Amino acid sequence: MRAILAERGLVLPEDTWFLGAEHNTCDESIAWYDLDLLPEARRPDLERLRADLAQAGLGSAHERCRRFASAPPKLTPAQALRHVVTRSLDFSQARPELGHATNAAALIGRQAPARGAFFDRRMFLISYDPTLDPEGKIVEAILLAAGPVGAGISLEYCFSTVSNERYGCGSKVTHNVTGFFGVMEGAASDLRTGLSRQMIEIHEPMRLLVIVEAKSAVLGQIYARQPVLQQLVGNAWVHLAAVDPEGGEIALFRPGTGFVPWAGPVRPLPEVERSADWYAGHREPLAPVLIRQPEGYARG
Repeated sequence: MRAILAERGLVLPEDTWFLGAEHNTCDESIAWYDLDLLPEARRPDLERLRADLAQAGLGSAHERCRRFASAPPKLTPAQALRHVVTRSLDFSQARPELGHATNAAALIGRQAPARGAFFDRRMFLISYDPTLDPEGKIVEAILLAAGPVGAGISLEYCFSTVSNERYGCGSKVTHNVTGFFGVMEGAASDLRTGLSRQMIEIHEPMRLLVIVEAKSAVLGQIYARQPVLQQLVGNAWVHLAAVDPEGGEIALFRPGTGFVPWAGPVRPLPEVERSADWYAGHREPLAPVLIRQPEGYARG
């Protein structure tokens, strides 16, 4: 495999090793695959990674618990992790995870400017380097893949929140699986579509904002040749913004007009020591905040 990749210009160092893993976003556990194939020399690296991921899992559980009505206030990270594990094993629990219930935006671009920022679990972060893609071929593929998926998630939550009985599916407590392809209420009802009330109780109905680090001209050309994007963006089911990779200027796509410069006010974000300092005591959605970084840290 390394030889095949090298032929295509992607050279992997000999000391680089890839491992498959699956993150259970309900109980924060991580399942690893093919550990028996890992060279002994890489074992210390794996243990360091596992320790870092365990710490990240504690923080993730703590953030999630602020949204759970079942979680007592002022939990420690260890107590929060025990709480989410308990929820994941409780068959009577109708809200084990809450998944994408707070999604609001997606960033397609270099992630350095986003490092150290707390987005309250509301943003999809998709790595992309526009300097390696002058013609926009890579970002075109990303938009065609992530655009419909992100729009589907966002709009399903949006419509299910606006009118749960019509576009959602009511309470999952009374659902019965029907034919392994749908659910109905009780013993007899129409098949229900959309999301249950237990999945959208903390969601704000909105259309996804997709922020792309790319020239607006490049995105305009992609839009002109892709009917899928014309349907989603041209009908304002998804809002699209372009961030110039060189100057940082922002342009918003206006259906029927194209990209227009954004001229809104720029306000500095507050800084806190830890994300927990920002969300402590709050269950409602919060604005972004910067986490104070060590001296000499370059954010972007």
